[in-house]
Amino acid sequence: MSNITGKIIGLGSFFPANVVTNDDLAKIVETNDAWIQERTGIKQRHIADGVNEKSSTMAVKAAKAAVEDAGIDPKDIDLIVCASTSPDLMFPTLATTVQEAIGATEDCGCFDVNSACPGWLAAFNTVQGFIESGNSKLALVIGAETLSNVTDWTDRGSCILFGDGAGAAVLKAEEGKRNELIMRSSGARGECLHLETSKQPKRYDEEGFEKKTVMYMAGRDVFRFAVTEVPKLITDLSVKYNFDLADVDYFILHQANARIIESTAKKLEINLEKFPMTIEKTGNTSSASIPALLTEMKKDGRLKKGMKLVFASFGGGLTWNANYIEY
Repeated sequence: MSNITGKIIGLGSFFPANVVTNDDLAKIVETNDAWIQERTGIKQRHIADGVNEKSSTMAVKAAKAAVEDAGIDPKDIDLIVCASTSPDLMFPTLATTVQEAIGATEDCGCFDVNSACPGWLAAFNTVQGFIESGNSKLALVIGAETLSNVTDWTDRGSCILFGDGAGAAVLKAEEGKRNELIMRSSGARGECLHLETSKQPKRYDEEGFEKKTVMYMAGRDVFRFAVTEVPKLITDLSVKYNFDLADVDYFILHQANARIIESTAKKLEINLEKFPMTIEKTGNTSSASIPALLTEMKKDGRLKKGMKLVFASFGGGLTWNANYIEY
C-alpha cells in the first residue's frame, strides 16, 4: 500500500468582528456570565452581520488565509470540499464560491458536505480518500458556519453556546503516515439535536412548526452522549490502529463545551494540557471549530511538524468521528 497521504501544509480562519459577551446575552434571556462559564467555559462568541459576513464570505476569507499560509498557487488546487450546516447558498455550493474567489481553475472539483459539527472531519476524511487513492494532489478543506441564523435566541439553554466563523486547511499529497479514522452514527438518537428547514410552506400552519426551524437541543442528553462516546471512540481508535494515547501530542476536540473536553481528558487519564481549547473566545462554531483551533495553535507556535494528533468531534445525527494523524 502506498504511503502517500494528505499533509496539512496551510491553515486559516476567520471570525466576524461583532463579539457578543455573556453579559450581552443576559440582556435578552435569563442568564448571567457566571452561570454560562460554569456550565460551558464560554465567555464570548462572534456573531456575523448576515450581509458582509455569511458562511460563503467567511469560507472564502478562511480559505484565502490557508492558501497564503501554505504559500501555494491556488491554480494548483484540484479539489475543494466545504462543510457547513448553515450555508447561505443552497447552490451553487460554498466550495464553488470559494473556487471562484481564490482563483482556482475549472479543473478543480468542488462539493459541500453536511455532517453537523463533525462536518469538517467528514470533509477531511473525504479529501484524504481522494489523495490516498491518487485522485487529488492539492486540496482545500473548509468548515464555515453562521449558526446565529438558526439559533433560538429565546432558549437560554442553547443560545449561549453557539457562534459564527470559518476554518480551512490545505492538504498536499506527500509521503507519510496515512489518515486513520473511525466514523460512527446513530440516527435513532438524532431527535435530541435537530433542525428542520423553513422551506416547507405547506407546514407553516402546523402547530409548533416554527420552533422546529431553529436548532433544538436536549442539552443533558447530548452532554451525556458526548462524555460517554467521545472517550470510548478515542480509546477504540488507539486499539484499532495500535498506538499509545500517551504518545499523542495533542487531542484536538470539537469545541462544544469545556466541561465535555475536561471530562474526556479525565476519563482517558491524560493531562488536560494536551486538550487545547478556544471555546472561551468563540463558543461552539460547529464544523469550523477544529480547523480554527489548529490555525490558532500554528500561529502561536504550539503546532509543529511531526506531531501526533487525535481529532474528535460529535454532533447532530447523532454522529461522532475521530482521526489519528501525523502533522
